[in-house]
Amino acid sequence: ATLCRCICGTEFGSIESQKALGSDFDALHEIANPPVPPPQIVEVFSYGVSVNQPLRGEPVRQGKLWYLLAEEKVQLVPFALYVNGFSFLHDGNPVTVALSPFSLVRNCKFQDTYSNVNLANLKIFKLSLFTQNLCYYYGVRAADDRQAEDERQRWVTDIARAIQLVTQSLFPPFSISCEPLGAVVTTLRRLMAGYLLYNDGATVATIVYCELHPHCDIKDHAKLTFYENELCQRLVMEIRVTVGTICVEKVGVSCCCFCIDGHQFSTRTGAERKLWLRAISNVKVKLQNCAPTPTGEDLRHYRHAIEEHLESIRDSIEGFGPIDPLLQRLSRRPRPSRELYSDGAD
Repeated sequence: ATLCRCICGTEFGSIESQKALGSDFDALHEIANPPVPPPQIVEVFSYGVSVNQPLRGEPVRQGKLWYLLAEEKVQLVPFALYVNGFSFLHDGNPVTVALSPFSLVRNCKFQDTYSNVNLANLKIFKLSLFTQNLCYYYGVRAADDRQAEDERQRWVTDIARAIQLVTQSLFPPFSISCEPLGAVVTTLRRLMAGYLLYNDGATVATIVYCELHPHCDIKDHAKLTFYENELCQRLVMEIRVTVGTICVEKVGVSCCCFCIDGHQFSTRTGAERKLWLRAISNVKVKLQNCAPTPTGEDLRHYRHAIEEHLESIRDSIEGFGPIDPLLQRLSRRPRPSRELYSDGAD
């Protein structure tokens, strides 16, 4: 058996400037008449995230990598990275893979002996499309250890950047909002709201407008409500946040993905993911301490704290700016008016 240990402590700095041929994936107050800006999006956008989409343009990087197969073989293969995916040759046959927002890349390490192959001088990284149960392992070999490490770092950084570009290309322009919509009663106890990508099936990503609501001591939970768009007219889903709610961030270089009780989401940037998880964690702490339901004055303080933090990270939270979608848009999918995911009864 092989052992994969992810090396999560390595810092790579900012990135701003078929199954996988047998490699199974080794299974985070009320206000009076507030101004309402025109909505940037007024319908549901869903995108296909299957691997068999066409790759865009010319390769942004090409080279040769060692490809580790599940049969414990290692092959040197030509590898090309595109703005929305990658390709390589396997046994003379081309393999193309479109990247998904629900992808991650990170360093990993196997036992030094991989069947009859010596991996001691091979620097390995892992590229996972985790919602599709696909995982690819590649390695870099060079004249000396430092050179191989630097080369792996460059590949991991470039692939992480491609994943970020794919992810950010699917979002409409928007800014996180902490103020409710005066004309929409369901938003009056909003703490923060913004668009997220939701894993709406193994090969579908849907843009949803997510709103975090505070805890309530009577119902013993907080909640995340999801609307079709920022007008907040049509509720499509709710997730209760309780003391037992599990929030997990996916571990990868510049990864923007997180999971709440089995529901997979992605933000535009790592900083935005951190903001959402921090806000949800703060709500859970209130629940754990049996804090009373916040008053209107409490909500104003909470929103002010979030807005102050938003201002301090503004440059890192919104990403590259508007980009044409790098994945195929799907036709509008019919959705029920309300899908409730809950822990127990109301």
